[in-house]
Amino acid sequence: MRYLSAILSLTLLVNLLQAQALDSLSRQSLYQQAWETAMADGKISPDEQALMQSLGSSLGLPADSSHNWEVPRQHLVTSPLVQSGRWPLIMQNMAFGAGLYGWGVPYVLRAEDSRWYVGGEMVSLGTAYYLTYKYTRTMNVSHARAQMMRSGSLLGLRYGTGINQLLELDAGDSDQHETLWTWVLMASVPAGQYGGDQLFSRYQPTNGQAWVWTTWTGIAGITARLIHSVLVPTPTYPEYGSDTPGAAQAALDAQYTKDKQAWDRQKTLVELAAYPLGIAAGYRLIHDKPYSFGDALMLLQGWGFGFYNSMMLQSIISEDEDPDLILMISSLGAIGSTLAYDRWVRDDDYTFGQATLMLLGSASGSAFGFGTGILLNVTDRKPLLTLALLGYGAGTWMTHNILDLHHNGSFSAADTPSMILTPTLLAARRAPNSLSNIPGLQFTLHFK
Repeated sequence: MRYLSAILSLTLLVNLLQAQALDSLSRQSLYQQAWETAMADGKISPDEQALMQSLGSSLGLPADSSHNWEVPRQHLVTSPLVQSGRWPLIMQNMAFGAGLYGWGVPYVLRAEDSRWYVGGEMVSLGTAYYLTYKYTRTMNVSHARAQMMRSGSLLGLRYGTGINQLLELDAGDSDQHETLWTWVLMASVPAGQYGGDQLFSRYQPTNGQAWVWTTWTGIAGITARLIHSVLVPTPTYPEYGSDTPGAAQAALDAQYTKDKQAWDRQKTLVELAAYPLGIAAGYRLIHDKPYSFGDALMLLQGWGFGFYNSMMLQSIISEDEDPDLILMISSLGAIGSTLAYDRWVRDDDYTFGQATLMLLGSASGSAFGFGTGILLNVTDRKPLLTLALLGYGAGTWMTHNILDLHHNGSFSAADTPSMILTPTLLAARRAPNSLSNIPGLQFTLHFK
């Protein structure tokens, strides 16, 4: 009897374990079927992942075990694409399509009929839209990425024109040169856009950082060009009298043309060499600062006001009328003003609206000071410009004091501006007592 009881107990234990195993297998099978159903479209959304977690809990499955029956979640959980910067990128590429490729493609194909140029503009406009739309359809295109790609394409175009000048590809000396310079221009735009995208992918700047970074890059090229114009004087046009032989005049003119072209190429080479330095220096200036989009606009207006205020200041304290020297000093003053604005906005975050108010306040203050001098019948240039500078300072200070600024970093990750096109219906009058609806689009542009 004792042996029979032991055998029965063992039998019951085996049956119980088998039942539990079968139940576990059925629960596992049910979970896997649900997972395969959710994976039918090749991805798992956040909502589907939450439902799978609830199902696993309801079935009493250990979390570690259920995860082993799934493809690793980091490859399947998807987040919505960020495409707020898609529309400005498409718009710029459409402008390039019509402005460069519309005439460039028929030109390199040596089309002689004018209809190819007119039709090429239209076809290139639509093609640029379609290709950029397809290229960015499944891509995260934030405003920061779009800004880096747009600036890269513009910088690429500048390098294209510079290469043409340095290699004299636009000289038109042969049939090959007539089209080669156009090929260089058309290739430089996508190359620059790709370079800007690579910089974004590597350093991941915010929207504000991207704008400030590209600003410093442009400043580097402009400043280098102006410094060269001062340090290396422009070749002067030869002077000769009426008794100078014609052959001698032709020789002097040819030498001047040669020297001027060499000077222009040297200035372009200095400018092109400055852009990589501007990219490197700009990154050092922006990489650890939480700029908002409004902060970037503040630095842009800091450069602009610094440039023109430096010109007015030179007119007040100096009688030098050398245009190259005036522009170089103004550019250096603009850099100092940009650095001052950079330090000024360090502890505050400006929205787009606040940065615009600062621009309007500074400009209004300058205009108020200038207008006050006119009303007081001030005819001397120096006092009049002094009043304009004082008005700029007062307008900037007063506008800053009335703004409700936020703490530094609060808007640094804001991906603005945004544009929304929403289908809508518009009321239209068909007859004196009859109204009907017509389709339309509601356009919303939001800045923060």
